[in-house]
Amino acid sequence: MREQTAKKIKPDIRAITRLVPPSGNLVQGQSELPIDPQLAKEAAEIIAASQNHYGGSEGDQNLRKAIAEKIKKYNGIEVDVDAKPLEIMVTNGGTGALIGIAQSYLRDKSALVFEPYYPYHRRILEEFGGKTETFELDENLTFEKDALHARCKELKDRGEYPLRAIIVCTPANPSGKVMTQAELEVIAEVAQSLDLLVISDEVYEHYVTGENPHIPIASLPGMWERTITVNSFSKSWNISGWRLGYAYGKGELLAPVNSAANVVYVCPVTPLQAALSRVLMKYDNYYEDLRAKFDGKRHLVSGALRELGFDIYNSGSAFYLWTRIPEEYSDALKFNEMLMEKAGVAGVPGSAFADSDDWDAYMRICIAREDSVLEGALEKLRSALK
Repeated sequence: MREQTAKKIKPDIRAITRLVPPSGNLVQGQSELPIDPQLAKEAAEIIAASQNHYGGSEGDQNLRKAIAEKIKKYNGIEVDVDAKPLEIMVTNGGTGALIGIAQSYLRDKSALVFEPYYPYHRRILEEFGGKTETFELDENLTFEKDALHARCKELKDRGEYPLRAIIVCTPANPSGKVMTQAELEVIAEVAQSLDLLVISDEVYEHYVTGENPHIPIASLPGMWERTITVNSFSKSWNISGWRLGYAYGKGELLAPVNSAANVVYVCPVTPLQAALSRVLMKYDNYYEDLRAKFDGKRHLVSGALRELGFDIYNSGSAFYLWTRIPEEYSDALKFNEMLMEKAGVAGVPGSAFADSDDWDAYMRICIAREDSVLEGALEKLRSALK
């Protein structure tokens, strides 16, 4: 691991998105697949019925009940919808939950992220008076327990911005890495020994395709008491513009987050919550079908990229591909610019997700596109590289 002395200039993901046509956009991390027709129908009917007014900051009661059912079914965790203080809330996307957590717990404090990291985990904290510190994973995206403990203790003991939390993102953005149970147990042990909060970002839980299942860290012994779990419907229901997500955890932990959310955005979008509550648990195989669909996309794009010289990290999930660009290239930023100029196609250079130089030859590819778009983008890549 190399210490970075000067602040890197990071690629702007949204700016890159605007520079490529939709046919070559493997950049921004959103699903561009169509909305579920029944969900669209429910939303239209509710809006037309003029159910468009303020709701509670904690979210629609029916949607909260449906989310609790989902958590029980897929995560094995019992959440009491009627608990006081509340254990579950609907948020303005996963970002809304993270903002509430930053406002409640991380002003003048710091949180640790695993590098390569999701840029908004850093940006949100810095906007709300906190600080993000990195812990770099090795080239296989793994880490050692002693090194993690030492880094956390060093940060916990310092005077300014002492460490308050560890942010766990599994499956991870950008790499797709699925944390193993052993890795989560190490993080849990460190958090408990140093009395740290854990913020668990589980937005990509339904895209796990490998041998390691998704394990919510809140389900591990002793972790319910110190974990706030954040999730979102933006990706899995193809509704990123609706801004609907949720957070859950022990009531005493979640109550301040709800208070902050009330001030920041008053309430999540009322009619869209009501619509989602009607369909969220309607389909028995919804998430199984989603996983199978994305596993097919993973095979399609991975095979083509390997033929072009990319090395694909076997992440165990299938929303993003984390790739080492072809060996003859060492700078993914320049490589990406070449792809845009020659073929109108792009991903995101690895330097967008790191402070060190160690990930400069890597690229994140988003495969949440229609197969026809993916096939067209792969043709563009072939034309640029052959």
